[in-house]
Amino acid sequence: MVKIAVDTAGGDHGPGTTVYGASLAMRDNAGLECLFFGDQSQIEAALPGFADTSRMEIIAADEVITDEDDPLRAVRRKKDSTIVKGLKAVAEGEADAFVSAGNSGAIFAGSVSIIGQNPNVTRPASVTVLPTVSESTPHYLIIDSGANIAAKPEHLAQYGRVGSKVAEQLLQAENPRVGLLNIGSESTKGNAFTKETFQLLSADEDLNFTGNVEPHTLLGGTHEVVLTDGFTGNIMLKAVEGTAGILMHDLLEKIKANSSLAENDEKMMEDLMYSYINRYTNQDIGGGFILGIKAPVVITHGSAGEMMFKHSVEMGAELSKSIIFQR
Repeated sequence: MVKIAVDTAGGDHGPGTTVYGASLAMRDNAGLECLFFGDQSQIEAALPGFADTSRMEIIAADEVITDEDDPLRAVRRKKDSTIVKGLKAVAEGEADAFVSAGNSGAIFAGSVSIIGQNPNVTRPASVTVLPTVSESTPHYLIIDSGANIAAKPEHLAQYGRVGSKVAEQLLQAENPRVGLLNIGSESTKGNAFTKETFQLLSADEDLNFTGNVEPHTLLGGTHEVVLTDGFTGNIMLKAVEGTAGILMHDLLEKIKANSSLAENDEKMMEDLMYSYINRYTNQDIGGGFILGIKAPVVITHGSAGEMMFKHSVEMGAELSKSIIFQR
């Protein structure tokens, strides 16, 4: 059995979404158990009729770290919070992974201080799984997607080595292609940071480093791992998700306004478009995770709905099998 510690209070929707989503994950994965951290009465009220209570445990956590809290201070002071107690359960071996839609800064700080760092990564990074249009390479990992705005070249070299191992397991990629996000594909392009990083990655014989990669090519499935600093990576992530959602919604509205489709055909078209919206805005993938700590921690969107939270729980379970998280 894989056991996931779930922060039920995190996110915009609370237990109504987190408990339901985690219950869906358990329903569809027989080898999955959940520890629910939060208000017992709220958790019990949120449990759907199909929930298998024999594979779950409710653990009272009376405090909540909100988005308004200072991350590090909150982790130190709110010892009875859903985030701190959930992370401690993972650190103490009571759970295999932690999933939350809560304060990402607090989750990151708590993960490092409570679970501890992977000795192969000097500075932990955020990893996001992004979709492509390629059938052979349907997803890729972007590292770092927001944790470190002032990374050093040696940090990205570490991300490449450890990230490749994650891609092998999570994406079933053989000899993952690693690219460095840049403004041009030529080795001479970029600033001092990217040029030095390029040299480090090129010299690493354990990496399948293909060189610089421009953002507009990634949707074609050219790489399994894309490296960048957290500032650039976060801008790219938000641009990709935001643009995809806006374009898909706009296209759907134009089709509905200008077509003479029959009602059934229009419904079929709408369902198809929403499936694309869910795919390209990460609803079908789940959250991101932290690279560089000793156990999997998945951080999903605060606005995550039931299905996105379900996929986040499933991601935590899958990551727990990765060699980089074996304690």
